[in-house]
Amino acid sequence: MGAGILVGMETPPQIVDRIRQDLPNILTSWKEKRGGLGEDEPSGRMVARMEELTTVFAGFLESSEGVEGFNRGGEIRTLVARIADDQHALGRDAVGVIEDFSVLRRCVWLSVEGGVDLSVASGSEVARFFVKLLQASDWVTEQGLQAFEETAMREMERALVRAEATDLVTGLPDREQFNRLLLPTAVRDHEKFAVLAFDVVDFTETVAEGNLGRARDVLRRLAETVVDLAPETAVCARFGDDEVCVILPGSNSEDAYRVAERVSERLAEDPDGFEVDAGLAEYPAHGSNASELMTETLKALGMAKRVGGGGIVVAR
Repeated sequence: MGAGILVGMETPPQIVDRIRQDLPNILTSWKEKRGGLGEDEPSGRMVARMEELTTVFAGFLESSEGVEGFNRGGEIRTLVARIADDQHALGRDAVGVIEDFSVLRRCVWLSVEGGVDLSVASGSEVARFFVKLLQASDWVTEQGLQAFEETAMREMERALVRAEATDLVTGLPDREQFNRLLLPTAVRDHEKFAVLAFDVVDFTETVAEGNLGRARDVLRRLAETVVDLAPETAVCARFGDDEVCVILPGSNSEDAYRVAERVSERLAEDPDGFEVDAGLAEYPAHGSNASELMTETLKALGMAKRVGGGGIVVAR
């Protein structure tokens, strides 16, 4: 049945009301049937976006538009693309993508069937709801599979880039990968995070004196210490000759400051240890995009280096 046949035909309000009122139970039922969801960030985002998708569906039922006309300026396609990212993060395959949406459709139907006396509505009204439900589910599934394929391809390309752009001394991603991939991805995927940049004190002098072996050891030890003391969700990269940067998802400036203190203390406590300066900034408080955020981070690092003595400075 074509989408145009339903133009001008709204779903009975009691059905829409039931979906909105029973939304928590619909989501709980969906989670139980799908499985593979925990308390991690991708699982939480997945459930939240399925909730948003169900709310969008309720709005579609209220409208007189067919499925192609109800696009909300591209917002729904954007939502489906974000769901695809979470599905990929959760290890779904194409079959899993289809099941995510088909199970949601069944949960919505069972909620309506169990909470609305459909015998009160006319047969044509119930038919309109059922057809709209199927059309919306088919459209979302088609768009979701396309977005999932694009996400999988993009992640494959990123993996190839990461393999080609690894610093040989530290084993971390290099500066180009940090700037072009890691930091922009953090801006896209996280509502809040901190960036922390470390700089080895007197590194240039060590290199100038011909102590290249010492310089490499120092940089390698800095990288290892940062990786060891940063949270498991942190993303680390070599940023320059003597700089290591770390992205701390979900962290604020205070969290990053504490990480910087722990790194500095561990490096200094060894008899053959060394000092590092550190600068940090928080997204979006100190920058609304990757470029602004990194500029503020490096300004803070520059101030720490001017102060000297292993200083830690927060962007203003």
